[in-house]
Amino acid sequence: MSLKLNLDIQKFLSEAWQRQPRLIRGAFTQFKDLVEPEILAGLALEEGVDSRVIQNDDGKWHVSHGPFESYEEFGEHGWTLLVQSVNEWIPEVQQLIAPFRFLPDWRIDDVMISFATENGGVGPHLDQYDVFIIQGGGTRHWQVGERINNATEFCPHPDLKQLKDSFEPIIDAVLQPGDMLYIPAGCPHNGVALEPSLNYSVGFRAPNTAELAAAVADSLSQLEVPLQRYRDAEATSYGKPFAVSAAQLDHVREFLLSSLAQTDLNHAMLLVMSQSKRPLPQAEGLLQAEELAQYIVEEPTMLLVRTPGARILIGPNNVLYANGEAWPLTSNTQAFAEAIAQLWEDQPLTALAPLLQSQESMLLCCDLVNASVLDVVVQQA
Repeated sequence: MSLKLNLDIQKFLSEAWQRQPRLIRGAFTQFKDLVEPEILAGLALEEGVDSRVIQNDDGKWHVSHGPFESYEEFGEHGWTLLVQSVNEWIPEVQQLIAPFRFLPDWRIDDVMISFATENGGVGPHLDQYDVFIIQGGGTRHWQVGERINNATEFCPHPDLKQLKDSFEPIIDAVLQPGDMLYIPAGCPHNGVALEPSLNYSVGFRAPNTAELAAAVADSLSQLEVPLQRYRDAEATSYGKPFAVSAAQLDHVREFLLSSLAQTDLNHAMLLVMSQSKRPLPQAEGLLQAEELAQYIVEEPTMLLVRTPGARILIGPNNVLYANGEAWPLTSNTQAFAEAIAQLWEDQPLTALAPLLQSQESMLLCCDLVNASVLDVVVQQA
């Protein structure tokens, strides 16, 4: 099956991205499911997998969180199983992200897969992230509206948020396998399964100002660099002890802005942008350069694999960032760094050997494997 995305990317970016919902018929030609419903259901039985079932019982909403033991209690219709970050558990699903790499890697959140029985859905709601929803097996009826500001929401269940008021759909369609919706953050939508069906949601995180600022501030606090401390402006009197003047507020604001200007803010932001959504699996043992060199020579079936969920970025400061860590690059490591940042599909280690001629590049590769950003595995027959 081809995972080539049938989309005019330039037109989409200039007209729709972060602006308008879109329905793309036949976005993936002859789309075949990347996971069977039974496999998805089995995954939700496992500890550490973020999953939930949302059930609509004659207008009464219920939410159950995994891991599950069985699904018999939910009946034959009116419920949806949602499993987050399936791309981190099933390699075939990880490949669904590749067609969307015309967007920045750091924005990628995860691939969530939902299996819905007939009449299953989660109700009309808003998402605070951009999402592409690809229809797998089965069909669903979708309605999507224009972005709503200050929408009124309510919780029919403590773990479920929905729109209180109805919305006017600008997209009202039944999706067939391979069809795709693009829904910008803040646009209301509602999908109801017409039959048992699978949906694949490729989400792109859109942090708000407070979330991003808090993450960057936390990153700055962990850097081993001196940070300025606040000092009052010089004065002969500060006025009433309980009163904060406009001049004092201006002074505090100037302190924050000038301090940030003097810190390596770009470095802190890139550390945050490279952080994976979930902790990456810990490497078993430490890979040494000598061992890597031996693999290249003696193990032609050895693959270099990008760990699902890992973000690999290269900043304008010529530093590679991954999983909240940084590796300064040199002329000896630049080509290898760019190759593995572009890497999505598993590559034979021997194919990358020309980029691993220097000791520096070998050490960088070992560092990234030991940091769980990359892995070396034997190709399965």
